[in-house]
Amino acid sequence: MNAKFLFPIAAISLIALAGCENPTDAPEIPDPDAGPPPIESDAQRETSATELEPSQDIGESVQEIEQEAAETFETILQQTEDAASRTRDASESAMESITEQMDSMQGALDEQIDSIVQSVEEIRDENMTDTEKANAVANARAAAEQAARSLGQSEAEIEAAGDRAERAAAEVLDYEL
Repeated sequence: MNAKFLFPIAAISLIALAGCENPTDAPEIPDPDAGPPPIESDAQRETSATELEPSQDIGESVQEIEQEAAETFETILQQTEDAASRTRDASESAMESITEQMDSMQGALDEQIDSIVQSVEEIRDENMTDTEKANAVANARAAAEQAARSLGQSEAEIEAAGDRAERAAAEVLDYEL
């Protein structure tokens, strides 16, 4: 039973070891006939030590790179702020344009409703029957709703325009709704 548990662990360990690469070679065995190993002179040690110390050129290069990165970052920030400003300006301009168009459409609709009510006033007669008054009010409502539709108004706005025209026409004709 222990073999069942140990075998997979051993297999995984072998696979893991096989997957590991050891790029370093085994230390060389000194040749006994070669004599003693060479001894480093003081001059060689100083040269090796200076090669390991960071040079002033590397420090200056790092500073230059940091400076370039900071300048690039500032440039990117400025470009981002400029783009955001242009986007805000375009949005404000679009909103102003839409508001102007909506005001213009509302003004045109109001003018058309006033014109419809004026037409009802012109046909008003003291001898109009209630049926004629009801027809005139219904026609005023229908005309106002059609005008609102032609301006691309929503259903709620179309109904509101009809209501306004209907009330105004009924008032002009002294007709109770």
